Amino acid sequence: MSSQERSEPNGIWHVEQNGINPVAGSGRHGSPRDVFWVWFAGNLSFTYIVIGAVVWSYGLSLAQSLLAIATGLASFAAIGYLGIPGKATGLPTMAYSARYFGPRGNRLLAFVAWLNMLGWETVVLIIASYAVATIFHLVLGVRSTAGWLVVSLALTAMAELSLAFLGHATIEYLQKWVSYIFGFLTLVILLALLPHVAWHAIWFHARGPWLKGVVPSITVVVAVSALSWVTTASDYTRYLPASVRNGRVASAAAWGSIIPTALLMLVGLLLAESAPSLADAANPVEFLLHWLPGWAQVPYLIITLVGILAGGVLCAYSSGLSLLAAGVKIRRSRTIGIDALISIAASAYILLISQGFLGNFEGFLDLIAALLAPWAAIALWNVRSVRPISASRTVAAWLIGAALAVATTSTPVFSGPLAQGIFSGSSLGYFAGFLATFALYGGLLLLHSS
Repeated sequence: MSSQERSEPNGIWHVEQNGINPVAGSGRHGSPRDVFWVWFAGNLSFTYIVIGAVVWSYGLSLAQSLLAIATGLASFAAIGYLGIPGKATGLPTMAYSARYFGPRGNRLLAFVAWLNMLGWETVVLIIASYAVATIFHLVLGVRSTAGWLVVSLALTAMAELSLAFLGHATIEYLQKWVSYIFGFLTLVILLALLPHVAWHAIWFHARGPWLKGVVPSITVVVAVSALSWVTTASDYTRYLPASVRNGRVASAAAWGSIIPTALLMLVGLLLAESAPSLADAANPVEFLLHWLPGWAQVPYLIITLVGILAGGVLCAYSSGLSLLAAGVKIRRSRTIGIDALISIAASAYILLISQGFLGNFEGFLDLIAALLAPWAAIALWNVRSVRPISASRTVAAWLIGAALAVATTSTPVFSGPLAQGIFSGSSLGYFAGFLATFALYGGLLLLHSS
């Protein structure tokens, strides 16, 4: 069964038995520090270096680029805020969402959330498989043949999915140690990249346009960071004691996400002038490998692998909770089997048959994000308590915002009819959908209270 009547024990190295049921007071433990480390490790991904380079590619000055990154990463405050209901109710995010979308409406939203997490889980497997194959090449001297790619995929899938299978307590414990050990080692590798920085060119770079440069770059930062995690926030706060202050819960998740992400984006920003193709690198892990001294290459690949998988484990775990909220009636642990079949098959197809398909796949995930932004607008209104508006009106507000977001979003697989001008080269469509839904839902609240 997918959700038990009572809260089950949740021990390290034991399979978590709780599904989307509320975690009872007797099952609560931990502190906001634990939430901090979960999000710190989950965002310790070298792929954020590419986003820093993308910001620089808009032709901005150093000050403008730093402003864009800082403003974009401030959106992680929403992740912290959206984690408060988990602590208050013991419910994961997409289960709590049913309180204002209604059971039927929420199933659709939970399915969208599941697709998003499953998609990023698959992207993680692909990047991690390339990293393992490269380690095999450097250490064993073997080429990245189809056979070695299959071995690499099997190893990464086993690591990612088995930890998600065990569940919350094991994930929380390991994320802390990943943060301690690999957070420090990541800093060492980043310092090894700094000699390649063209400091003079970056420092004196001319200012770029604000409307067509700074604003779109902010939207890109938000889209690849906080927006991709919005449906998971309470999944990692639901075991906290209800007595923990809301402000501590929110700040722990926000700063745990911001610190590693900001550091990695900053390095990408600084390297972008010396490596203009970094922003478009199909395999950024391999691209950066050649910039490192020989002694740092294998450690870099291991650190990259662990950091990417730390985020992938969160994707796989939250994916299972979203699938339960979508109405699938199985145990939480068994949802990992469904994810495994789909994500491993998709990863194998991209790795072995059509590597160019990865761009279209990520474009599909970009399109899903257009559906998540309006959901986030409504979720933010309902953090403290569920607003007294019918589920049908809530779903209608989401549909209007989602339609606008899709119409103004441009991806490799689909471009909306309004994705012209400034909307064509940015993620502003997400903001359009978010703001329209936020205002519309707020208007419905005013009408209801008057």
